[in-house]
Amino acid sequence: MSPAAELRPLLSDATGEMVLAPPGWAAVGQSGSRAVEPRGWIPLPAGTTLMHLPDRPGLGRHRSGEVAPIFGSHPWAVAAVLPVGYLRLLLPAHQRLPGAAVLPLYGYAAVADRRGEVVVAAQRSDDFSPWMGARPSRPQLAAAVAEVQRRLHRSRVIAQLTVCALQHNCLTAQNTFLGRDEGALPTSAACNADCLGCISLQTDSGAPTPQPRIPRAPTGEDLIAVGSQHLERAAAVGQAGMVSFGQGCEGEPLLRERALIAVVAELRARHPAATIHINTNGSRPRALERLMAAGVNSCRISVFSFEQRLFQAYYRPRGYRIQEVLESCRTARSMGAQLTVNLLTFPGVTDIPEEVERTISTLADLEVDQLQLRSLNVDPLWLLSRLPELPPGIGLATVVEALRTRLPRVSLGNFTRPLSVPV
Repeated sequence: MSPAAELRPLLSDATGEMVLAPPGWAAVGQSGSRAVEPRGWIPLPAGTTLMHLPDRPGLGRHRSGEVAPIFGSHPWAVAAVLPVGYLRLLLPAHQRLPGAAVLPLYGYAAVADRRGEVVVAAQRSDDFSPWMGARPSRPQLAAAVAEVQRRLHRSRVIAQLTVCALQHNCLTAQNTFLGRDEGALPTSAACNADCLGCISLQTDSGAPTPQPRIPRAPTGEDLIAVGSQHLERAAAVGQAGMVSFGQGCEGEPLLRERALIAVVAELRARHPAATIHINTNGSRPRALERLMAAGVNSCRISVFSFEQRLFQAYYRPRGYRIQEVLESCRTARSMGAQLTVNLLTFPGVTDIPEEVERTISTLADLEVDQLQLRSLNVDPLWLLSRLPELPPGIGLATVVEALRTRLPRVSLGNFTRPLSVPV
């Protein structure tokens, strides 16, 4: 029996009960809208969540060779949502019935059964210990939140981070209360893009937002107080400390350039060795330049594609194009800051041949320090309905190997590292 033939589809009913597909069906994955042969399967990592896809029949390859829906008492496709540090390689093979609601914003990955073991189409992408280690216990976290709330009880930032830490299990929010590693400083209630996969605001999909956006922008004094207390506590345990603007629960921090320049300058003056980081869409290169002049020394710029047509379709930007994003990358490079590109990967888009060549040549030209490979969290078929038709991909595993081979000086991972800054 071939390795592919050993893989059988998993299916579910409306209650979430999962079963094996009937005999005669073999598992397939999906790249874009195309069913593809299984590849890159690993045992289900600890922390993975399995879920069924309502009103979406699972697809399989019948012994006749035909790829078709597998109907029965358990008709719905099953997908995996991977823990941090893993990259999805294939989408779950499925169809969408008319009228089906848009799926929540998760990174749905293909799963199958292999001789009684659940496997997923994925590979390990990072093992940075501050993100992969044990989380604090709920009592420990609740006590840390209560202590910071007591000291900064008027803080709009702390009010937002309390929800993020306790309800949404955001690690950077939790870190802000624990005084360790990368601490979150949500900054902006507004954005100049309307991303299809935005996790804090969905304008037209109907999908729930997993990290609702901060309702009002905090003051500079608030951001300084929260950021400084985090960096002081990190220093007390021997860390240089790291704070970051541009969290999942906010809009675009470059839109708050005027307020942030003063915040950054004050934090840099108080904490010369800290990593002051910004996660951004890169839409305003001159604003980024001024923030770096004030003391920002690390940035992560997110990209879905370096090609304007796909960039426009996904980001739906207001007042900027991919050219401004590239200029922001070059600005960070010229200012001596750590430059990370966050590539939002999607099987059937990221891995089409012209995309691969464009991505590699652009990253080489920009001289990035790190490329973060993140699985885009979105309903797969809903996203594809809003993108232009694309040719077949070559597989994300092939893309990762090409990146390692052709960009040996670029670090591949998932997580931004703090800098060692001379005082």
